[in-house]
This record gives sequence, structure tokens and C-alpha cells, in this order.
Amino acid sequence: MPKESFKQPIKREEPPIKEMKEKLDKAEKMVEEVKKELKIEEFEMVEKPVKELKKLWEENEEEMRKQRYNSRASFFFLSSLPLPEAPFFLLERISNKFLKEFNWKKFEGKEDFETYLGLFLSAFLKKNIEDYISSQKKKGIKEKNIKPIKIHLDVKELPVRLSYLGYQNPKKLHLIVEGNCGIRTGDEMQGGKIIIKGNCKDCTGGVMSDGEIIVKGNCGHFTGQWMKGGKIIVERNCERGTGEDMEGGELNIKGEVKSFYKSAFSSNNQGTIVWKRTKIWENGDWTKEGKEMWERGEIPV
Repeated sequence: MPKESFKQPIKREEPPIKEMKEKLDKAEKMVEEVKKELKIEEFEMVEKPVKELKKLWEENEEEMRKQRYNSRASFFFLSSLPLPEAPFFLLERISNKFLKEFNWKKFEGKEDFETYLGLFLSAFLKKNIEDYISSQKKKGIKEKNIKPIKIHLDVKELPVRLSYLGYQNPKKLHLIVEGNCGIRTGDEMQGGKIIIKGNCKDCTGGVMSDGEIIVKGNCGHFTGQWMKGGKIIVERNCERGTGEDMEGGELNIKGEVKSFYKSAFSSNNQGTIVWKRTKIWENGDWTKEGKEMWERGEIPV
């Protein structure tokens, strides 16, 4: 065969560059439109529950005050309200937006309103976390395999210290508070975790039955009061009455304690007390180290 037959020109088809560019431009526009729609939808999913929370608060604030000094009754009342439902991944944004836009001046000087506000926010979070847990179980996921939801609350710029944050804190809620808290943080806590990146006032972890509280700063009086289970870690110091009528769980205080309540060291306390990295009490009796410290008068009561 003559060599010339192998030298026939090969025809190459040029890619339709113009057509491809038009398709690419069209695809990019579609992506941008979808992103825009998602942002609008997400904004509405945040804005609507925030408005509902504001309205519920204003409509029921006076009724809450009728439950004066009864946190359980107040919380029961708040939980019975039509609290807005929200996707678990937006709970953090909704909560912080609600606090940021709260009408603080309107309630300035009203006694104990920081308590009711803390209970109100805790009721909203508990309802939605429990709904999340229920939805996961319906999908066939066992409770132990359900991923916890982390919610960061920024309270550093608030004019008051919110009290009762994490009241009856449910399993699978990890509440991280950026700033200081008022009284009874984690009261009647049922599970999950609360991390306070600041200080707490009195009665942190009172009547808690499960879960973990970590306070990066100081705690006030009566830390672990009537504690039944779970764990409290205080990175710095505690005031008077620490461990009052404690029955179980673990109380771990790494700093100074102004005084322990005497009932913390009774046979009724089947829990554990660790002080300054030394286990001093366990299962209703002193440890060897604790007894020696007690006999030397080193444990303040």
C-alpha cells in the first residue's frame, strides 16, 4: 500500500465552546438562584420563630409572675405554651437572635424577670430537643446513637445574668454559655452537658439527676444542692454551703471552698466529692485521704 494513503488529514471537530459557555453560565445562575432561595428560606425559618417567641413572652410575662418563687410551676406553665417548632440546626441562631433583640428597657427594674426569661428560653430549647430525639427514634436510631446538639449562647453583652439556664436540661442538649450566669444553672438537670465559660451565682446544679456541668470560673453558694446524680466540675472556687443535702453524683471542685455544708458528709450522700484534685468522700463515707484531711481540720464546714 502506498505510504501516501497513511497521510490523509485527520479531521478534528472543534468543541462547541460557545455552547458550553452558555450552559456553564446557565448552571451558575441556577446555583446562585438556589443559594438565594435557601438564604431567604433560612432567614424566614429563623425570623418567624423569633417573632413568635417575642409575642409569647409579652403575652404571658404577667401570668408567669403569678407562679412567683415556684420554678417548677413556672416551667410547667411555659412548657404548656405553643412554643415555636424549629429545626435543630437553627436553634442556636434563633436563641441568640431572640436575646439580642429582646426589649430589655421595657423590663428594666422588674424583679426576677431574668429568672423567668431563663426558664422561658430553657423551655423552648427543651421542647425542640425532645422533638429532635423523638424524630430520630422514629427513624430507627437508638437513643445512645443519637448525636447531641451543641448550642452556643452568647450572654456576655446582656444587661443581666440569666438564671435557670438549662433547667431540666434534656439528654442530647450540649449548652455552651459564653459569659456569666445567674442562679440555679442546670437546676433539675436530666442529662446532656452544660459548659459555662464564666462564673455562676448560687445553687448551680441543684437537684440534678444526670448530665454534666462544667463551670470554667467560680460558683456562688450551695453548689450541688440536693444533687442526686450527674457530675459538676468547678474549675475555680465555690462559696458557702457547698454540697448541701447532696445525695449522689460527683462534685469536683478544683479551687477553694469557703465552706462545705455538714450534710455533704453524711451517710445519706452516696455520691463522690473531689476537692483540690483529692477524692475526699465516696459512697457515704470518707476516703482515707479525706478522713486524714478532716482530722487535721483542713476541710472547711
